[in-house]
Amino acid sequence: MLSVMSALPILCYHNVAFAPAEARFKLLYVNPDKFERQLWTLRRLGLRGVSTGEGIARLRNGTSRGCVAFTFDDGYADTLTAAAPLMKRYGFAATCYVVSGALGAYNRWDAQYLQETKPLMSRRQLDEWLAAGMEVGSHSCSHQRLHELPPDAARDEIAESRVALRNMLGVPIEHFAYPFGDFTADTVELVRRAGYTSAVTVLQGVARASDDRLRLPRILVNGERGLWNFLLHVATPYERLRRQWCRRAP
Repeated sequence: MLSVMSALPILCYHNVAFAPAEARFKLLYVNPDKFERQLWTLRRLGLRGVSTGEGIARLRNGTSRGCVAFTFDDGYADTLTAAAPLMKRYGFAATCYVVSGALGAYNRWDAQYLQETKPLMSRRQLDEWLAAGMEVGSHSCSHQRLHELPPDAARDEIAESRVALRNMLGVPIEHFAYPFGDFTADTVELVRRAGYTSAVTVLQGVARASDDRLRLPRILVNGERGLWNFLLHVATPYERLRRQWCRRAP
C-alpha cells in the first residue's frame, strides 16, 4: 500500500464494458467483472475510491493516504449504467469528464478512427450520475486537439464548456481533462484563466502534493491486463519509484 501521505493515484478509465470483437483498442475497455474485482480488492486493502475534488483537497492537506481517485473520460453511457452501480456498492466515488457539446450523442471525435460508435450520457443521465454521489468535470466542448486550434477557439473550448455544464447541471465544474491528453504551456494557461482547480493529463504516474495542479499525471487502467498488474501500479510504490527513477535518469 502507498505509504507516502502526499501522494494520490488517479485512475483513468474509458469504458466499463466488454470490448467488441472488432474493437481496435481493447485496452480502453475494462469489463464489468474485472472492474468489480478491482473495486473489491482495493477495498479489502483498505483503500477508498474518491472523486477528483476530494482527492485534490486531501492531497493539499496531507490526508490523501489510503485514497485512490477514479476518473472516467468522455462520458460514455456505460460509465453510468455499468460503473456507477458497482462503485456505489463499494462506497466509492468518481469524476466523469464530459464533452459538453456532445451529450446524448456519440464519440464523433474518434469514431472513424476507432471504427466504433459509442453512446454518450445524456443530460438526464448526467443528473443520475450526480444523484449517485459522483462528480462531473469538463473535457472541453467538442474534444478537439486544443493545441492545434487558434488561441481564441481553444479558449472557448475550455472556458465555455465549464460555463455550459455549470449552468446546465447547477453544480460547480472545477476540474478539467485535456482531450487526447494533449497539452502545451499555452493550453495550461488557458485552463488556469478559465478558473479550473485542477486538470488531468495522460502522463503516467502518481500525483504528488508538489505537482502543478493543472498537469496532474494519471494511471491508465488497461483492460487487457490482469489484476496483479493493476495492483502493481495502484497499490504499491511502483509508480512513485518509477517516476523518481525517470526523473534522475540521464
